[in-house]
Amino acid sequence: MRDFPVEILACFVGLVLVALFASILFRKLRFPCTIGLVFVGMALFKLGGSFEALHLLQRVHLTPNFILYILLPTLIFDAAINLDARELMRNIVPILALAAPGVLAVTAIVGLLVAKFTVLGLNAAMLFGALIATTDTAAVIALFNELGAPKRLAMLVDGESLFNDATAIVVFDIVAAIVAGSLLLPDPAAAWNLDTLAEVPGKFLLVFCGGGLVGAAIGWALMQVVRFSHHDPLVEVGLTTVVAYAAFIVANYYCKFSGVMAACGAGIVVNYYGRRFLAAPMREAIRKFWSFAAFMANSMIFLLLGLTQSYLIANVGRLRDVAGAVGVAILAVLASRALIVGLTGLGYNAFAKPANRLTRPMLAIMWWGGLRGALPIALAVSIGPALVSPAERALVVQLTLGIILFTLLVQGTTLKRLMRRFGFHAAAPANASEPE
Repeated sequence: MRDFPVEILACFVGLVLVALFASILFRKLRFPCTIGLVFVGMALFKLGGSFEALHLLQRVHLTPNFILYILLPTLIFDAAINLDARELMRNIVPILALAAPGVLAVTAIVGLLVAKFTVLGLNAAMLFGALIATTDTAAVIALFNELGAPKRLAMLVDGESLFNDATAIVVFDIVAAIVAGSLLLPDPAAAWNLDTLAEVPGKFLLVFCGGGLVGAAIGWALMQVVRFSHHDPLVEVGLTTVVAYAAFIVANYYCKFSGVMAACGAGIVVNYYGRRFLAAPMREAIRKFWSFAAFMANSMIFLLLGLTQSYLIANVGRLRDVAGAVGVAILAVLASRALIVGLTGLGYNAFAKPANRLTRPMLAIMWWGGLRGALPIALAVSIGPALVSPAERALVVQLTLGIILFTLLVQGTTLKRLMRRFGFHAAAPANASEPE
């Protein structure tokens, strides 16, 4: 029994309890729970330094593998099985435009601006541009559901965040490969030539689409098994758990495709065939299980994000030193996001029917609602010492944290007011799922 990590287990149970009570409190206060959990995480870090019994909290931190392999598949699969397929297809053009070309464009714009106006070299700046280009699934979907966003607006933002998680990870891996190759050249900047960049779309499509196909295949295979499960809810819920993680692991680890797209593809297929093969009570049981799992994963992400942020920004003097660079990064992200959302809206509206066009208020909400969460942190801390110098890596982490704090604490807390100003009044929580 001495070898059993009782302290770690107690810490986990305590964090779950805190998340549950915090959820109740913030709902009563009508304050976004996701944002509130970040504050709670920061407070817990401070308490850990004052009370010996809570000292373990100061050693808790988010690791890339914990986010990518434990928490992210749950969030992606839950979002995918709740997608309204018909609503998704009606809005697939702007969603994919923002999730694919949009991420590539933001990566380039942010990377070049940060390289120009900060001390980061081009390689480190492009890595930063790639990891910060994603709007985080956990942050965006949870917040829009809490705020009760209109169905179409929620679908646009939720769908974008779902797909661009996959895009950002793929682009980050491609950029990391280019950076690694550049280190073998006399002039590292020479790696960023037209020939290299011309290969990016092909590599991206292979990894992106390959992941979706692997996930769809695994999801289809699962549903064939489910047909012979004799409607046992434990078996069917268990099989959906297997398919979510199997799709992610097989695609990401063994096939070197996008694990996020695999989990997304599996979820969409399970959702589609579930409506054909499963009775309504069984679908409801699966939906409730995954809603709970996503709630727990989401709560852990934001609590741990608060703890991690407190740990990494504890040195106030260092923050003061990088304040200018953080400001540049925030402006670069906001400007690139505004440009991409605006161009997407103009391009889509030029061909869409008048009733389907994206209005200026919708585009404004989509711009301001581009929140960042735990995934950029996971990518930032995953940057190996062989790619950039320790000083550049530290600055990338600081810039990432600065933007996450800004998007969650500034954009996240003012988004509801902006929605009301534009007339998006929704009394009930919204989601992108099809009504029962």
